[in-house]
Amino acid sequence: MARRDFHADPDDLFADTRMSFGDHIEELRVHLWKAVAGFVVAMVFSLCIGRYVQLWIQGPVDEQLKAFYDRRLEDREAALKEGDKELVKNNEPVEVQMQFRPIDVAKMLNLPAPPPRPEVDPNDDWMPLNVRLRPIEMAIALNKAERLVGRKPGVVNTTLMDGMNVWFKVCMVTGFVIGSPWIFYQIWLFISAGLYPQEKKLVHYYLPFSIALFLGGVFLCEIFVIPAAIRILLEFNEWVGGEPQLHMADWLNFALMMPVIFGLAFQTPLVMLGMAKIGIFDANTFRRKRRIAWFVLAVLAAVITPTPDLVTMSLMWVPMCFLYELGIILAARAGKQASEDIPEPEEMVGV
Repeated sequence: MARRDFHADPDDLFADTRMSFGDHIEELRVHLWKAVAGFVVAMVFSLCIGRYVQLWIQGPVDEQLKAFYDRRLEDREAALKEGDKELVKNNEPVEVQMQFRPIDVAKMLNLPAPPPRPEVDPNDDWMPLNVRLRPIEMAIALNKAERLVGRKPGVVNTTLMDGMNVWFKVCMVTGFVIGSPWIFYQIWLFISAGLYPQEKKLVHYYLPFSIALFLGGVFLCEIFVIPAAIRILLEFNEWVGGEPQLHMADWLNFALMMPVIFGLAFQTPLVMLGMAKIGIFDANTFRRKRRIAWFVLAVLAAVITPTPDLVTMSLMWVPMCFLYELGIILAARAGKQASEDIPEPEEMVGV
């Protein structure tokens, strides 16, 4: 507890909150333990929903892989109809010997049933018949059914422990997200003790906007950016002749990191607004340094994206440039408001 000094300056805003270094360390320890306790509770809850969160994260890649193979199947079917030489060559009829029961053949041909043979059970009486099939057409017809019963397109595990490791990692991240309000609240309680009242008011005013921008970035990434990135990368793999095989651990790092990075990147306008409020930069400075800023944002997007490809980098860099322009607008409005708050010379009172 902080002690009140009765001889302190009455204008001292921190007279009731000033603490020694040891008190600060104790206060930090208390809030950290409370934050850890909140995370543990949220982690226990996330163990029950981790599987559903994992399926939700896998949803975009499963949908895009299914669409990828559906497009490939439609392209092969169209190429066969257009007379693709390789497909037509491999679609020549081949004879396959298949076995049928005589009674079934008779029913199919609308003929009277053959007389039963006493030595053979009619249900076990099979006769070989040669059937001609076109392999490509048969493969196209059965492709979707084979994907439903056999190995369907999706993320794969390369080791036996991948499934458990991925599930546990998803539960940890989910627990942190669920417990983040309590965790950030404890951090805020520790930091707020060292802020002036007007600084606390400023944080309270802009915190909802910060949360909205963060959630907006996460939503934009999960709903639009990740599916688009997967689709473009799959099309590029097909163009270079590669067969896509996505590993569970690699995909999880991408799917978990990208929304968080987008959410943090969407804080750019507020950071620029804060700089303008403090007086470090103004809107004119941001405009003059636009080209340099765009270049820095491009380098930053290339560094922080989980995958080193141009597509993912561009999908992050372009929104960040728009956010930079939004920051210029907010900084200009902040500068205009500040100039309006300055009293006229005749209204100023000399001291």
